[in-house]
Amino acid sequence: MKRNTLLMLTALTAGWATETLQASTPMEAERADTAQCLYPSADKAGRPHRIPAIATAKNGHLFAISDYRPCGNDIGYGEVDIKCRISTDNGKTWTPEFTFADGVGDNHGGEVWRTGFGDAAVVADAQRNEVLIMMVCGKTVCWHGNYIPGSKESNPNRVARVRVTYNKKTKQWDWTQPVEVTEQIYSQFVDEQGQPTVQSLFIGSGRICQSRKVKVGKYYRLYCAVWTKNQGNRVMYSDDFGENWYVLGTIAERPAPQGDEPKCEELPDGSVLLSSRKGYGRFFNIYRYTNVKKAEGKWGEVAASHDQEGGIRVGANSTNGEVILVQARRHADGKKVPLLLQSLPAANNRAEVTIFYKPLESAANYDTPQHVAEKWEGSFRVTEKGSAYSTFCLQKDKKIGFFYEEEPGWYNMMYVPLSLERITEGKYSVR
Repeated sequence: MKRNTLLMLTALTAGWATETLQASTPMEAERADTAQCLYPSADKAGRPHRIPAIATAKNGHLFAISDYRPCGNDIGYGEVDIKCRISTDNGKTWTPEFTFADGVGDNHGGEVWRTGFGDAAVVADAQRNEVLIMMVCGKTVCWHGNYIPGSKESNPNRVARVRVTYNKKTKQWDWTQPVEVTEQIYSQFVDEQGQPTVQSLFIGSGRICQSRKVKVGKYYRLYCAVWTKNQGNRVMYSDDFGENWYVLGTIAERPAPQGDEPKCEELPDGSVLLSSRKGYGRFFNIYRYTNVKKAEGKWGEVAASHDQEGGIRVGANSTNGEVILVQARRHADGKKVPLLLQSLPAANNRAEVTIFYKPLESAANYDTPQHVAEKWEGSFRVTEKGSAYSTFCLQKDKKIGFFYEEEPGWYNMMYVPLSLERITEGKYSVR
């Protein structure tokens, strides 16, 4: 693969981390000393940033990734690029931004898939200093995509991949150029009669889940959730760190038929949780294995959090967030407890991004999608401002690296490190 070696990560200067928040309320004042705007919107040319993704590499380096949109909109409307900034000190300072997926725009006249790149989904391997980034690409609006196997008329939302590896000798991160993997992904959804069951798809932006339990070959298994034009969400898995992807379950199953942009996480027993965007709250479903090595199993019955007792109830904002399971300790009794975190705007019209939390201390808390969707223990409002997409990762210092979109602009890309104690009002800490 062609490689593009970027800057050497040496001592960083505080000036590289762009503007901090100006406190206007008590809540803003509490976080003003730590929140940073990593990508302002709009920039000096009036071009917006959008869609956050963040990951912690094995060596502790943080990757904060964002769309940069010269066309002013999503994939399908022209040039979209993807940028990154890296922190080696748990988010205190950051490198200057750089572009690792550079869209060529509508008028290039070359390969269609290189028109634009966006909606990055990222995962850092738990055992090696390797990072995988999957992204949508091309010039097709998702709703207009039409995958036709073996046809020149095929026009799906396309898919690309970038790999990043840390070079110990040079102390640099080496980046591959984007590689198109559209056919490998879409071919998994073709039935026995050669007919496509998915016409258009993209991977839910933000975080790709890596299993803590399932390892078939060199790497622990990856899971990514996808939006499709055809009856909601699917989930795919990879056992070779994203070289090849396969459908989790059968292509006939519809784990969230009305789901929009999705995420996924691994539950304490190794089952796979699907969390999907809806008008109010989230859809949840669970895939339970019957044969882990062969990835055989069955999806449950999808549940809407808004309809469950004590479920996540938010305004009508139809926005994607993040779901992560954190290994925690409850201060009241010292018990080790897996704590499920879900971020989402709480208000109408995309505002008040909030982190909801729920302990999964027994199998009864997650044996069905309905039980996951109900009885969330509490929440922490990250911002009172207009705000939309969010994602987060667990940093090397045990802080939650929270990366989200916030006004003013459409949007500023904001990073803030949060302790689990702060998120849960002193109830839990990361263990």
